[in-house]
Amino acid sequence: MRAASPPPAAIDLEVDMRRIDAPKRESLSIGGAEIEPGFKGYIPLPIAAMLTGGETALPLHCVRGTAPGPVLAVQACVHGDEPQPVRAFGNVLEKIDAKKFRGALLMIPVANPFAFANFSRQSPDQHEQTNLWGAFPGNSKGTLTQRYAAKIREELIDNADFFAEFHSGGRAGRIQNRVDIDPRVKEAAGKKARAMAIAFASGGAGLVHGVSLSKASAPGYALSRGVPAISVEIGGSYLPEVEEALYRRCLEEGLWNLMVHLGMLAGRERRSRLTYFEASHRAEVNPSSGGYLLSRKTRFADIGGRVRKGQLLGEMLDPFTLEVTEELRSPADGVLFFSRCSGPVEVGNKGFAIATRTKKI
Repeated sequence: MRAASPPPAAIDLEVDMRRIDAPKRESLSIGGAEIEPGFKGYIPLPIAAMLTGGETALPLHCVRGTAPGPVLAVQACVHGDEPQPVRAFGNVLEKIDAKKFRGALLMIPVANPFAFANFSRQSPDQHEQTNLWGAFPGNSKGTLTQRYAAKIREELIDNADFFAEFHSGGRAGRIQNRVDIDPRVKEAAGKKARAMAIAFASGGAGLVHGVSLSKASAPGYALSRGVPAISVEIGGSYLPEVEEALYRRCLEEGLWNLMVHLGMLAGRERRSRLTYFEASHRAEVNPSSGGYLLSRKTRFADIGGRVRKGQLLGEMLDPFTLEVTEELRSPADGVLFFSRCSGPVEVGNKGFAIATRTKKI
C-alpha cells in the first residue's frame, strides 16, 4: 500500500462553463481531399502493407455540419484490449444529423488495429516502441506503431480545435469511470481542457482527475501544441451487458454533452456536481504477490463511491493451494476510483485506488 504524497499547487477549477467561442473552420482536408459541408461518412486512412500480405488502415469517421463550427477529434482503442468505447462511438455517430450539426467531428474508434486484432495493450511490433500511447508525435517512416501515431497526428490532432482520447479497463479486469486533465497546463488550452472535462463528466462519469499527461501521448502532445485535450477512462472489458450499458451511457451522454458545450449540437448543456481529485491525493491497495483476486468492488455504483479506512475491498486467493493469502483493505477514507473484477492478478499490478482528498466542483 502506498500513502499519498504532498499536494502540488492548487488548480483553478473555477472555469467559465459558457459555450466556448470556438473557431469557425472554413475548410477541412482529410487525406489530401477537401471534406464538403454536409458530409457524413467513412474514410479509411492507409498506413502500410503488413507481413501477412494485407494492408492496414486507420478507420476514420467524419461528420462535417452544414454550419461552421469547431473541429472535435476523438479516438479510442489506443490500447487494443480496451474496446468499451467502440459501441458508444457507433451509437453517437448514428444520432448525428449533418444538416443540423455545426463544425466537424473526426472519430477513430480503433486507433491501433495491430494491437486490437491481438486483444493486447501493446502492438506486436519487432521493436521496443510498442505502446501507441507513448509514441507521439510518431514517425511516418518508422514502425507500424509509430506510423499509426504519425497518421493520427496529421489527420486528427493537426486538424483539431479540441481533442479527446478514450480508454477503458483492459483484459486484466480494470474498471473505472473518470476524465483525466493535466493541471500543469495553465494557459488557454488548459482552461478550455478543464471546461471540456467538466462538460464530459457531467454526462455521467462524475469524476475529474488531475494527473500529468505525457507529451508522448496523444492528449499530452495535443496540449503541447495548444490544442485543448482530455483523456477519458470509462468501463472495462467483457462486463455483463447490464453493467456495460451503464458505462456506455456515461460515455455516450458525456460525448454528446461535450459537443453541446462546444456549440456543435443544439440543446441545453447538462451541468452536474462533480468530484475532483489530484494524483498526489491517492492511495493504492496492491497485492503483495500474484494470485486470484476475489473482488468486493465490481459494480458500476462502486466506482465513485465512498470507502472507509479498513474496509475490505478484496481478497487474494492462491490458485494452487486454494487458500486466501491476503486481505486488501482500504488504507484511508476516500472515494474509490479504480477497481478490478475478480480474476488473475500478477504481483506489481494495481488492485484498487482511493482518492483520499477530494473537492466538489
